[in-house]
Amino acid sequence: MSGGALPAHAGGPDPYPLAKVQRGMTGYGLTTFSGTKPEKFTFEVISVIHNMLPKQDLILFKSADPKTQLTGVWRGMSGSPLFIDDKMVCAVSYTWSFNRITMGGCTPIEYMKKDGDTFRRRATVAAGPNGLKIVQPVASTMEDWKRISPSGRVDIGEAMAALGPKHKSWLVSAPLPPAIAKPSQYEGQTLTAAVPLAIAGFSAPAFNTLGQLFAGSTLEPMRAGGTGNVPEADMPKTFTPGGAIAIPFIKGDMSAASSGTVTFLDGNKVLAFGHPMFGSGEWYAPVATAYVHTVVTSSQIGFHMTSALHEAGALVMDRQASIMADTSLRSKMIPINISLTTTHGKQVTKGDFHVEILDNKFLTAPVAGAAVMNAINYYLPDREDITARIDSTVRIKGIDPIKFVDYVYANDGASSVMGSVRGLRVLVPLINNPYAPIKIEGIDVTVDLQYAVNYGELKELRVPGAELIPGQRNMVEVRMTTYDGKDIVENVPVDVPASLAGGIVQLEVTSGDNAKLDAAPPVDLPSLIAAVRKLLPGNVWAATLYPADEGVALEGKLVKDLPATAHDKLHPQSHTQRVAAYKPISRTIANATRVVEGTSTILVRVRAR
Repeated sequence: MSGGALPAHAGGPDPYPLAKVQRGMTGYGLTTFSGTKPEKFTFEVISVIHNMLPKQDLILFKSADPKTQLTGVWRGMSGSPLFIDDKMVCAVSYTWSFNRITMGGCTPIEYMKKDGDTFRRRATVAAGPNGLKIVQPVASTMEDWKRISPSGRVDIGEAMAALGPKHKSWLVSAPLPPAIAKPSQYEGQTLTAAVPLAIAGFSAPAFNTLGQLFAGSTLEPMRAGGTGNVPEADMPKTFTPGGAIAIPFIKGDMSAASSGTVTFLDGNKVLAFGHPMFGSGEWYAPVATAYVHTVVTSSQIGFHMTSALHEAGALVMDRQASIMADTSLRSKMIPINISLTTTHGKQVTKGDFHVEILDNKFLTAPVAGAAVMNAINYYLPDREDITARIDSTVRIKGIDPIKFVDYVYANDGASSVMGSVRGLRVLVPLINNPYAPIKIEGIDVTVDLQYAVNYGELKELRVPGAELIPGQRNMVEVRMTTYDGKDIVENVPVDVPASLAGGIVQLEVTSGDNAKLDAAPPVDLPSLIAAVRKLLPGNVWAATLYPADEGVALEGKLVKDLPATAHDKLHPQSHTQRVAAYKPISRTIANATRVVEGTSTILVRVRAR
């Protein structure tokens, strides 16, 4: 029997008491098998398991309804409300894999409503269209930000290095919300009715990367969605119990949206899922109505294929018993514009992708990386030698745009190019900074790819005359190996300060994007932004001298050539952010004729005066 939820269910003022639920009771549930209209199915209570989760009971049920016999309990059915005597009792939320009958676990509505009443931190809200409010996923005051933000010293070099080697897929190493341990897939073990992440418009490498990104969480990336072409008549603008709900992570020329089922409506409040998505408490993202294309059956556990439709609110809470959305709020997404040009001889191909991604300190950076990776793979799927120039710009509210130009060589096509885009790599330290909230207003990436080989791998470093001359520019010889195995020698300039005369220094020659950042540890947002702007591209030489002397980073600035007494005075405070010991360096930057790979270091004497 088909039909939407009755109006009395929308407010749900009188839920069926959990204390009265007994074995053998029967009722009906609401879920969407296809389209947007919920359908009824019958169920029977098996038992009530007390304290199945911390301070939370679980109702076991089974269904002999012909509509559920083929599908079982599927991924995306989570949140489907069950009713006894026309009163809501619980939301479908758990099941077992390889189940021979249609049965599952159901989260009592009492726990979901309790989670929905949880205190929300006051967020920054601006007036929006039609009386709606635009919520920003940041604290409203500096005190709030300091309370909830990461703490401690920020080292941009370490933060960048933590994301992995520059030509590796760093986005799977970006910090995510604490993962909910994925229950065992073995028969007989409980299994959260995992949240399907419907992916559309993604190539295989980018899709697989998303799979790695969300491994260990309840999100299950699957090719189970689309980006449009749903009949207008089937596009609801409001939620209904038993209808599908989607949380878009990315939308536009490609899409990714997690989805489940709406359980309960009370004014602007929407409760869904019956279990967490990340279990990360209060956080903000768009929520939208959704169209169910079909339920894909499986002998293990099925799933529904959906497309996100109209934005109809904002996610505000993600807790043990449910997720909660507020239909009076809207959460802005971050636009990303990706332009690509590929050149092979006289043939030139151009293309563009325009997408929006959710604004979230854990997910913005990896989702942006996946989008750029996907765009590059679409226009250049070949696993061949390529050289690329990437212009990237990060636009932050109230701050001059941060711009980078990167030059990259890759021998496996374009998939590893994305790892060198500094405009993406800096998102993690920027968004997770402990100093002040920032608002990213947009990201632009322009990629020029050529089927060409123009790189050298650094092998050996030699100093003519065996010592450096102080007070002037020296030229050192660098031997590199090209892609075809030939050895070439380039001269790299090194400026040697006169103060180093008579000492022994470590000389390091490397590419700019491999060089250690020459900046003091940041102490506030301006010094963090200044440090980020000092990151170097891969087509310059970075020749660095490391002397034996020690300096101090004081209030975000480098202080060199301090007397020993000053060092002794400051060392007891060196564990603070304001004062820290610092190894001073002397660095010379020079343009290279090709993309540089590798690093070489030697100990060398500086001639005495």
